[in-house]
Amino acid sequence: LDAWDICLKLRDNGLLAKPTHGDIIRLAPPLVISDIEMSQCVEIIYNTFRSL
Repeated sequence: LDAWDICLKLRDNGLLAKPTHGDIIRLAPPLVISDIEMSQCVEIIYNTFRSL
């Protein structure tokens, strides 16, 4: 798997991310984000990587 494949899986799980330089994933959260939204992002990332 490369960053592109992982970004597609993140997107399918509800989180947008951008692959850069082959194996780097760029996350760009909004400037204002609540604790709940941040927890949701972390949960999506965690669950996505567990499913690989």
